Amino acid sequence: MKNQFQKNSFIAFLALPLLFHFSNINAQVVHPVASKKEAKFSVAIVPHESYADLKVYRTDSLNSQVIKNIGYWVISETQDSQTIPIVWTSDPITADLKIVLVNYPERAGWVNKSKKSLLKPY
Repeated sequence: MKNQFQKNSFIAFLALPLLFHFSNINAQVVHPVASKKEAKFSVAIVPHESYADLKVYRTDSLNSQVIKNIGYWVISETQDSQTIPIVWTSDPITADLKIVLVNYPERAGWVNKSKKSLLKPY
């Protein structure tokens, strides 16, 4: 009985860092909202990588790449405390973040790393 308790405690001890690691999995999950007042920042899609702050690869799965804040986005239709509210704008000049969508995951990434803090959770 004591050995089983020690074994379970050890497993819980090992699992705790993983739990903390994956608790931020939604850092890259964004949720479009209707107004700038509701949003953390505004986003504009630009036509070419040379105009972008971030090259975004849109994915539907939450995986380790989403956690890394390297341009993998999950766009959620529902908002909760873990999603980042954004507002889409058609004017890249006034947008807080300019993105270009890429078709391949290896193309995703930051062009302007000073904007990286926008995608940190509250």
